[in-house]
Amino acid sequence: MRRKQPANSPRQQRGIAILTTLVIAVLVVTLAAVIFARQSRAVRQTDNYQSLERAWQYAYSIEQFAGMELVRDAKSSKHDDLTEDWAINLPTLPLEEGNGVKVGEFTATLEDLQGRYNINNVLDEKGKLRTNGEDQHLKKLAQSAGLPDAFISTIIDWMDPDSIIQSGDSAETDYYLSGTIPYRAADMPMADASELRLLRLDMEPEQKDKALNAFLQNVTVLPFKTTVNANTASAAVLQAMGLSTDRIKTIMDRRNPDNEKPFTSSNDLLGALTFNPQDKADAALEKQLRETLDVSSSYFRLKGEIKLGRARVHLNSVFYREPGKPIRVIMRQFDRVNDQPATTTTDDASNTLTDS
Repeated sequence: MRRKQPANSPRQQRGIAILTTLVIAVLVVTLAAVIFARQSRAVRQTDNYQSLERAWQYAYSIEQFAGMELVRDAKSSKHDDLTEDWAINLPTLPLEEGNGVKVGEFTATLEDLQGRYNINNVLDEKGKLRTNGEDQHLKKLAQSAGLPDAFISTIIDWMDPDSIIQSGDSAETDYYLSGTIPYRAADMPMADASELRLLRLDMEPEQKDKALNAFLQNVTVLPFKTTVNANTASAAVLQAMGLSTDRIKTIMDRRNPDNEKPFTSSNDLLGALTFNPQDKADAALEKQLRETLDVSSSYFRLKGEIKLGRARVHLNSVFYREPGKPIRVIMRQFDRVNDQPATTTTDDASNTLTDS
């Protein structure tokens, strides 16, 4: 029969010491692993922040270069067309530092925003509907995109300061307040084309998305009334301005890069379209086009992307170029330029998105 060991025997004390040592070792290893993981995460975060900061600086530099190019262009010619240097679509270019070491890449293009129709043209400075047919231009663009005519009334009601609806299919603040997510009509000129997503549009969600996508390709939102540049506008925009197929073809042939004969003045443009002064409708159209169609532009948008390490910065800057004055950036967003509205997931009367 074996004798029972005392509780404080050397053997038991050695076992407790070994166990304690193992527990401490596990704790030390665990603590070291946690510290290492946190340090690694901190290093990655610091690297990401530094890359993002450098990408922003590159974005500002590209923005400044684009502004200088637009100023140089204004000094060399009084018109704007798609054959000029600012309109060239550059391929993806590398970003190099030090001894030619590639650290990233960027893409950037300049777009003439006056090649699109300015939605804010339909209202005057007092918020009243213009009587020179601007709403008809917008209506033709809506029709070509597959939108109902009533949508133009909805746009006008969204912007005008009163609470009187233009038609039964339009809407004012009381309508939007009754939606799933209540909000008010702007009652002022649009600040961004994305506001179109909020307007009442009685269509099936899939058809609504398709029609709005097509509409947004030809419209823009600018702070003041602007003309359309015939040298850069699409055929759909020119057609909405009241031009016939033959006259649109004349414009497209002249501004073809192979011909290198863009219109250099409004007189040059209207002279090439050959209006008949004896025809009252034709004479009225010519008079209207002298107010709404031109060959030079003041608003341009820089869009692109900078990739630097893990950092991604999207360029979306709008320039205002005024003769004899420094060029100004009137809008800047480090966000992707996307004319496509988000897909709606509801048949709610408004375009407000809700959880599906």
